[in-house]
Amino acid sequence: MRRLLLALSLCAGWAMAQPAATAEEPTVLPDGEGRDEVFYGCTACHSSALIRRSRLSHAQWDGLMDWMAERHGMTPLEGADRALVVNYLARHFGPAQAPARGRNPFLN
Repeated sequence: MRRLLLALSLCAGWAMAQPAATAEEPTVLPDGEGRDEVFYGCTACHSSALIRRSRLSHAQWDGLMDWMAERHGMTPLEGADRALVVNYLARHFGPAQAPARGRNPFLN
């Protein structure tokens, strides 16, 4: 977990240092309940690319909310707002499913 948080903090620092090429819109994220809250809440500090390339479990996304509040001064999310954001992130940006053992992942 510490390695993951370190990697995310390094990526966040790099992402914030990069000039924005174009303005982002909520449509860069998958449609679903919580998309606008995630987009506007998260892109206030960093690019949506950081979210889109992350593959965290529900517990990891939830823990990341506390870490960002403690380490980066994010306003803490609580209650229904936190559940909405974490559920959206875990549903759309959860761990990639590993192919079944013995199956060729390149065959359809």
